[in-house]
Amino acid sequence: MTGRYKVITLCGSTRFREQFFEAQKRLTLEGNIVISVGLFGHSGDDEVWTEGTKEMLDDMHKRKIDMADAIYVINVGGYIGSSTRSEIEYALANGKEVIYLEDPGEIAAMSEAELRVAEHSARMREIQRAYSQVMEGLETLENQKDNIEALERYLATDWQADYEADERGEIGKAVDRCVLGQDTLYDLLEDLSELDDSYEE
Repeated sequence: MTGRYKVITLCGSTRFREQFFEAQKRLTLEGNIVISVGLFGHSGDDEVWTEGTKEMLDDMHKRKIDMADAIYVINVGGYIGSSTRSEIEYALANGKEVIYLEDPGEIAAMSEAELRVAEHSARMREIQRAYSQVMEGLETLENQKDNIEALERYLATDWQADYEADERGEIGKAVDRCVLGQDTLYDLLEDLSELDDSYEE
């Protein structure tokens, strides 16, 4: 415990990069000091696999557990690999609290098939979340239809005159002039049109 803040070290497969970030944010907002991994070897940080680096990082993570009051195991789909299992055993042996993202049930080694299912289930969940965000965004854009049409009319009528007035210094600096940026409005409307076309096809 550092002051009134509980110190928590995140443990789990680096396949679950997004879940690490989500847990770090949530636990921090709950009033904890969160220690995470420095590299995600299974999510693109290839430096992990250079000679001696993986061993150093594994040892370093044990030291991070030494610094913590508890570990938080990111066991997406119930997956707990051999490295994470070793960290759990180390934490328990040193009197650390062990908290899990998902109910672990019986901690056992996963088969290759179980690993594939857990890994791809995590990917599917991420896609589902991303899809939901996209659909929410499209709904928000649909609600901006009147604004979009007003901007299209503005670009076709008064925009040029206002742009020239701004060039002459007649539009006050306190006025938000983002709409007068060269090509900015045109590009935005073009992007929206292409987006609309792509979802109609």
